[in-house]
Amino acid sequence: METIVKSFNKLLPVAKLSRKYLPFFIGFKLLTLTGFLAYVMNR
Repeated sequence: METIVKSFNKLLPVAKLSRKYLPFFIGFKLLTLTGFLAYVMNR
């Protein structure tokens, strides 16, 4: 049980960091998707 808690505590800062940058990542994904769709529609 202790090893699971230790590994989880190691991953915790990564989770906080990813939560911080998640909106930017989602925005980037939406921009690329809309750009791709516009490209496909205009072909």
